[in-house]
Amino acid sequence: MQLTMGLLTVNRLAAAFRIRQFDLECADARADERHRRATLTGLTAAIARIVAVATSLITVPITLSYLGAERFGLWMAISSVLAIMNFADLGIGNGVMNAVADAHGKNDIQGIQVAITSGMAVLVGIAALLLAALAVTYWQVDWASLFNVRSPIARIEAGPALLVAAVFFVLNIPAGLVQRAQMGLQEGFRSYVWQLAGSLTGLSGVLLAVHWHGGLPWLLFALAGSPAIVAIMNGFVFFGWMRRDLLPSLTSVSRSGISKVGRLGVLFFVLQLVVALAFSSDNFIVARVLGPEAATQYAIPQRMFMLVSVMLAMLMAPLWPAYAEAISRGDTHWVQKTLVRSLKLVTLVASAAVLVLVCFGKQIIHLWVGKKVSVSLLLLSGLAVWTLFDVAGNAVGMFLNGASVIRYQVIVSLIFSTLCLSAKIYAARHFGIASLPWATASTYCLAVAAPYAILLPRLLRRVHEERASSVGV
Repeated sequence: MQLTMGLLTVNRLAAAFRIRQFDLECADARADERHRRATLTGLTAAIARIVAVATSLITVPITLSYLGAERFGLWMAISSVLAIMNFADLGIGNGVMNAVADAHGKNDIQGIQVAITSGMAVLVGIAALLLAALAVTYWQVDWASLFNVRSPIARIEAGPALLVAAVFFVLNIPAGLVQRAQMGLQEGFRSYVWQLAGSLTGLSGVLLAVHWHGGLPWLLFALAGSPAIVAIMNGFVFFGWMRRDLLPSLTSVSRSGISKVGRLGVLFFVLQLVVALAFSSDNFIVARVLGPEAATQYAIPQRMFMLVSVMLAMLMAPLWPAYAEAISRGDTHWVQKTLVRSLKLVTLVASAAVLVLVCFGKQIIHLWVGKKVSVSLLLLSGLAVWTLFDVAGNAVGMFLNGASVIRYQVIVSLIFSTLCLSAKIYAARHFGIASLPWATASTYCLAVAAPYAILLPRLLRRVHEERASSVGV
């Protein structure tokens, strides 16, 4: 029995790392192909992320030394302004990904093209409005005063640097849709290879700009321009060569297509905002209640544990379109089996990782930032517990996103964020920073985990019944 299970595990691993595509005529081969593409996408995503982080680690000390404190701070301020606009696509990209995955499961090429073209039309409209707003406001604002820079060179560069970064940011809104389309087709590994090239190109551009004594606008041209240019090139290659049958065209724009991706997009947009509010408020709460120094004591260990969540979330992300395609095709057995396996996998890996961080977290932090940050076992344990809830919730969220169960997530997340913010403020005031992750985990268990435990069996049963009725069982 153990030998049989071992052989099955080896076969699954071999299927996951297979280079050649499986024959998609039978259900078992389609299941293996989903695993293969999800594994390939997850690995390329992890590599692209590692290279992006390494690029940041290389460029920060170089640019800090080259620009000086004030101009480097101006760069960070511009980046913060643009980070606030990360939701500028209003969730349309996620709506397109779900629509593409659904049509892909039905082998509906026209449906895929309509979803892509309709989403592109909306995003081009958003980009045009943002560029028009930028053109109107750029000459009306004293950017040097806004960013509070004083040196002559920083005052000269403030406006042009913002303009360069903003223009490329806006161009990347429609250009980035190709990545969502590729994710919906379970070919996200293609976009991550392009992102890897973009990171290396950006690094090369920064090094050249420093070597040639270019100003801050040229540095931003290299760093902000590379992702947009690479995304555009990805679109040209994918739609112009690899999948000409999916090339966006004006004749494929439809009111129903725009309505479908727009409706899903708005729900995703609201969900992203609510989740960001609940999950990203800790340091702000600590700073407001206990002071900036306490925020530093909390932020460092939080970031350490966040690496576990981020890496596992990256590996789970390819399952989102895979679930959508499998549900559309009616492969409910694969959906249920994969959901259970993904929950077990992330829980097992995260448990091992957080156990190491709890046992050796103090030593790791001391090696990382020195003895300026002191953490308690209670804080490390709380962050460990919250990380386990977070990774498990993300694995469930990939299934719910793929099943287009978004409105329910929005309602649950609104309740959770309200309770969570209140609990964290109360905990910070009365029990200190070590209580924050415990407050988050407790409210998550009450407001999210419990409802999901009730929802999931019913949802899986409903999906199975719908499939059975559709084939006349």
